Amino acid sequence: MAPRLIITGSTGYIGARLVAIARERGFDVVELGRRPGAAWRIGDEPAASDLEGAVGLVHLAHSWATPPEAAEEENINISGTLKLAEAAKAAGVPRFVFASSTSSRKEALNIYGRTKFRIEEHLAASEAAPIVRIARIGLVYGGPRTAMYGLMAKLAALSPILPMIGLSRKVQPIHLDEVAAGLLALATGENRPLQTFVLAQENPISFAAWLRILRRAQGKGNLHFIPVPLMAALLACRVTKLLPLIPTVDPERVLGLAGAAPMESSESLKLLKLNLSDPATALAGEFGQTHEEPSRREAQALLRYLGTRPTEAQLQRLCEGLQREGLSPLGLSPALIRHPGLLAFFEPPANRMQHRLARALYLADLASEPERHSGRKAGFFGAISTIAGDVLLFPLRALLAGRYR
Repeated sequence: MAPRLIITGSTGYIGARLVAIARERGFDVVELGRRPGAAWRIGDEPAASDLEGAVGLVHLAHSWATPPEAAEEENINISGTLKLAEAAKAAGVPRFVFASSTSSRKEALNIYGRTKFRIEEHLAASEAAPIVRIARIGLVYGGPRTAMYGLMAKLAALSPILPMIGLSRKVQPIHLDEVAAGLLALATGENRPLQTFVLAQENPISFAAWLRILRRAQGKGNLHFIPVPLMAALLACRVTKLLPLIPTVDPERVLGLAGAAPMESSESLKLLKLNLSDPATALAGEFGQTHEEPSRREAQALLRYLGTRPTEAQLQRLCEGLQREGLSPLGLSPALIRHPGLLAFFEPPANRMQHRLARALYLADLASEPERHSGRKAGFFGAISTIAGDVLLFPLRALLAGRYR
């Protein structure tokens, strides 16, 4: 008989993936609240028959209906989670996993973080404490481009210049599949010496670096930021609620980012036997790319633009040089890769060594040199034609050169 696992919040971003992985591994998954004839929602008393015989319960559900100004005793997330945990303990469920967040802090700027912290405190003081395991989850990415991950991916790809808050704040990305694996280990594995586990990368990175990873994984170029003060961002959130045709931005998201701070995760990951993947590599795979593919395509375009028919040796030298100089990938558009001659419009008219495209073209020239044949020198009219072309292109280059800066 398959082991029984109960999951709340099973239709959410994390919950849906956890259900899929648990079933792949042979568990009989009960989606509490989605089971026919069991219309449970957070705050309800669960039926004992729904809980009995389960090897574990993962609580992901969270209600956003509680008003921000509500008193703690009226917060359904606090009272509902406590009620569910104590019911699980009474029904003999050996493990209750509460999905918390790395924003869980007493002094968190957002209500979500403060609520998660209060739930953790109540669970630790409750009768259910012996079966409780708390999972503080970092910045989740991967899988379907929904929730916060989907929003960040869209913003990062939108433009090479992005107004943003919290650029220096440290974040700890973790792939959706790794979160699901960690939650499953907590809910079904052996008892652990810790009660609180952190599911997040050991080495935090800045939020700015994270957004750049998201952009490059989508085959785009570099990303530049316009720092935005917190108060201005919160004001903009209010404006989005008043204007039609503009997506509403929740101030909770903004405050959560503004108050982000890393948590130590190495011991948790070791105990759960989780070896987290590099976000840049994982995302490149998810967006249908590898590090080699975009680099190679761009290298071919650069060499062809210089009038060279690329050889394997030239491509290898150039790919290695671009990678070594941090210029891979540049984020050239598909049109430029198909028609390299269009790069003439994007070459900078000045400050060439401070420009990414100009530096890449310089490396392409060096990479092609060993196999390049001198050929016939350009005559007088060829030189005049080249000069005239540069003069005519100067205004366009001045306008478009910032695209690959």
